[in-house]
Amino acid sequence: MKVLIIGASRGVGRRLLEHALAQDHQVTAAVRNPAAVDIQHAQLRVVPCDVLNTGSVTRALAGQDVVYCTIGDKSRGPTTLYSTGARNIVQAMQVQQVRRLVFLSNFGVLGETAQDLRGAALLFLAKRMIRHTLADHRRALEEIQDHAPEWIAVRPLPLTNGRWTGQYRTAVYGIPAKSSHIARADVADFMMRQATDNSYLNMAPAIAY
Repeated sequence: MKVLIIGASRGVGRRLLEHALAQDHQVTAAVRNPAAVDIQHAQLRVVPCDVLNTGSVTRALAGQDVVYCTIGDKSRGPTTLYSTGARNIVQAMQVQQVRRLVFLSNFGVLGETAQDLRGAALLFLAKRMIRHTLADHRRALEEIQDHAPEWIAVRPLPLTNGRWTGQYRTAVYGIPAKSSHIARADVADFMMRQATDNSYLNMAPAIAY
């Protein structure tokens, strides 16, 4: 399978890159700075790509079977990164006839409610500390819902650098009960599975331990 990962140089994207190569996929890592990807592999191609540039994204999507977007922004101020990136990706998908998008979103983007005090506290903090990020993720999700032929938007709880376990819980609505975090490696594992799994097709599942 030919896999494009936008934002593959760090975080979940880097873990996703490792998973995809381990499964012998043909991987294109689309990053702003190709030098940031220090992996060399026969199945890996690294290309420069700015998700905010429509032409750049369209070129990167040529010939791909599935596109992953794992972009992130550490700023907590107003942003249009996610919505503009999503818009450019879905437009490029139509041009290049790529059907499936797996998009890294964030818990809290759906205005979720929690089943317990821990979850309620996490949602309370997220909706206040990263409210601008969540607002733009909502706009991104609208773009994806309206224009992507097939999509899965993944809503991880707070991310850690813990080891890969392959064991986690998901929730289509809300967040998993009594959950607090999830390792980037396990988010990548879950996202990789969505390339061919239709269980969460056109849904936005939350993932946590």
